[in-house]
Amino acid sequence: MTIIELESDAALDVDHVGPVIRAGRLAECVIDAVAADNPDRDVVVVDRDDYVRIHTRGRCRLTRESLERALGEAFQLEALEIEMPSFKGRLRTRTDEFLWYLTTSDGEA
Repeated sequence: MTIIELESDAALDVDHVGPVIRAGRLAECVIDAVAADNPDRDVVVVDRDDYVRIHTRGRCRLTRESLERALGEAFQLEALEIEMPSFKGRLRTRTDEFLWYLTTSDGEA
């Protein structure tokens, strides 16, 4: 797993999914948490000054545990939606996990 920074989101493949977060400390911590939660996937980051695209191929998992570890404090994942103006893919939310994914032809993630 590596974190890959791109200059343009035009370079993203169509099968990349994940959050778009407002730039700042939270975005940096989400990058670290996504990297921890997706050890078998490269994390692609596109910094557009005001917001940051954080994507992995096919499936992007973010857990509350890893985000709290990166932040160094408690954090409710629902609060992430305030700082997430957009995302790519489909999103399944749970109290302790967000999962962005693509739907396959048979409806499975």
